[in-house]
Amino acid sequence: MSVMMKSFERMFAILSLFSMERTSLSISEIEKDTGLPKSTIFRILNALIEGDFIEQDPDTHRYKIGMQFFRLGSIYQSQLDLRNVALPYMKQLSKDSQETIELNIVDGTNRFCIDKIDSPLAVRNFVQVGDRHPLHLGASGKSLLAFIDKKEQEKIISKLAEEYDFDVQQLRQDLKEIKEKGYAFTKGERVIGSFAVSAPILNGEGELLATITLAGPIQRLSEERETELIKLLTTAAKKISEKFGYFQAKNS
Repeated sequence: MSVMMKSFERMFAILSLFSMERTSLSISEIEKDTGLPKSTIFRILNALIEGDFIEQDPDTHRYKIGMQFFRLGSIYQSQLDLRNVALPYMKQLSKDSQETIELNIVDGTNRFCIDKIDSPLAVRNFVQVGDRHPLHLGASGKSLLAFIDKKEQEKIISKLAEEYDFDVQQLRQDLKEIKEKGYAFTKGERVIGSFAVSAPILNGEGELLATITLAGPIQRLSEERETELIKLLTTAAKKISEKFGYFQAKNS
């Protein structure tokens, strides 16, 4: 192995020690975890500091990730397209559940379907890309409304209340429970004879991007299957969110 390759390998060994739970490191911690001599660690860290990849806290003398990684991360984030990122997970979720999968975003006081995967079964929920439905009805809309910014949430509820007749306090209670559970589950609320479970897709700041929804006919639902489908759906939502920089440990 060339000297340059060995240097890169050592540098990556140090960088890989950083995590969401471990955002700063001391020289002794790096030495213990990598087994590298201090002279080598200092040399690599100094090179990373010069390139703004690593910063040293002047008070604690601990090392943390620098602005260059933020810049590179921002470039990566800008390349991500919600539908392209979500699609493989939607396909797998449809395969595993045999149900229809939707991707929805907020559009004013409505939820707007931007992508979907149809169930392969003859009896299924029919969804069209471009469908709009009010946010206060159904799992997709309620999960969007539950995880949106609180001020924006109240504005939307006020506008919905002007147009539709519903119990505002009950909706607020529903949204609170959805936020606590991490998903919305409804049976026959918007479409009679159907069920839906929906969970949010969040970015690195914990902000709402979209929701992913699994929907099907209620005759295929049992208590055991309900639990299984909720787990499948929430796992898919979590994996998509992680692609956009969201980590549960940071934002919970």
